[in-house]
Amino acid sequence: MDRKINRPKWPPTKIALYTGVPLLIIALGAFMIKGAGVSRLRASKDRLTISAVQQGPFQEFVPINGTVQPIKSVLVTAIEGGQVKEVFMEGGELVKKGDVIMKLTNPGLELNYMNLQTQLLEQADQLRNTKITLETSGLVLKDQLAQIDFQVSDLGQQYQRSAELFKDSVIAEQEFISLENNLRQFKRRQGLMNERIEKDSVLRGQQLVQVDKSLALVARNLDAIQSSLANLTVTAPISGQLSSVRVEIGETVNQGQSIGQVDVLNGYKVRANIDEHYISRIRTGLKGTFSFSGGTYALEVAKVYPEVTNGTFEVDMILLGKEPAGIKRGQTLQIRLALSEEKQATTISRGGFYSSTGGNWVYVLSEDGKTARKRTIRIGQQSDRSYEILEGLSPGEQVITSNYELFNDVDELVLE
Repeated sequence: MDRKINRPKWPPTKIALYTGVPLLIIALGAFMIKGAGVSRLRASKDRLTISAVQQGPFQEFVPINGTVQPIKSVLVTAIEGGQVKEVFMEGGELVKKGDVIMKLTNPGLELNYMNLQTQLLEQADQLRNTKITLETSGLVLKDQLAQIDFQVSDLGQQYQRSAELFKDSVIAEQEFISLENNLRQFKRRQGLMNERIEKDSVLRGQQLVQVDKSLALVARNLDAIQSSLANLTVTAPISGQLSSVRVEIGETVNQGQSIGQVDVLNGYKVRANIDEHYISRIRTGLKGTFSFSGGTYALEVAKVYPEVTNGTFEVDMILLGKEPAGIKRGQTLQIRLALSEEKQATTISRGGFYSSTGGNWVYVLSEDGKTARKRTIRIGQQSDRSYEILEGLSPGEQVITSNYELFNDVDELVLE
């Protein structure tokens, strides 16, 4: 006998159908709404460089290369041109100031010297003769004055005697008057001679001063010519090590040509090239460090050369404290030059992302590390190892710092 089966009005399959489909539609809609306008790209986590945002001491550095140079170098130049006759010193030798390095010969200069010397000596003789003539003329006038003075004195005595005799009518009046006229005449000559000698003395003094100046000028010219000949002997300008001699016997050297260099051996400096981007921030007194033979040594910027050549400018740095043992002229040093004082800051490691974003944004990992989303940041100062973060990141967050070129500027990375 058949038995009637009572079926439930809402079986489980029907309940699942009517409740699951709406939920699926709602979830799909929510997912579509959430993902609307967001670009995604899958990326292998193993191929990325991920760095943690840190809080700690920060100091801005710029890496530069410097070359070790002597603390002082002086070029050896030919003051006078000529042909190399003898070379007495070779590169690498120690020299003292004044040591003869080489001798030049210049027949034209030597001939000109002899001709000019002859002319100057003749001029000097003429000037000395003029001086003697002037002095002699002064003596002649003084002699003439002395004779007139004697005549005035003698006639004065005669006049006094004759005056007494004339009173007693011993001598004639005509004789007395003649004596009186002679005395008056010699007194006038005496006055004129004194006036002449006075004026002549002033004029002669001016002429003698001019003659003395001319003689001094001739002497200086002779000394200058002699110095020109002496300059054919090239000597060491300072004591030190002669680094090189760049001429050979028989070679012609031009006036002012550099023929070598003398280095002072009591210390070294470092000449460094820096990108022109930093020219406004580099000043004397900035400190730097470098590693050498297992130790770290300090330097200080002593001089800044403002001329920019091929996108760089130069600075001279001096070593602070004890110099490294074994350092040599010409060695290249890798220097970390500090551009700021040490401070506390939020930082991330340097990486290839900067070339792609200009430091304006980064990919920041989610807490579960499964995705990385683009976030705007602001970078401040930078060192050779890290960037200072002014806005956009907090200590402890994870950031992708490798290159972003393959990500096509998507909004979110799905990490696998």
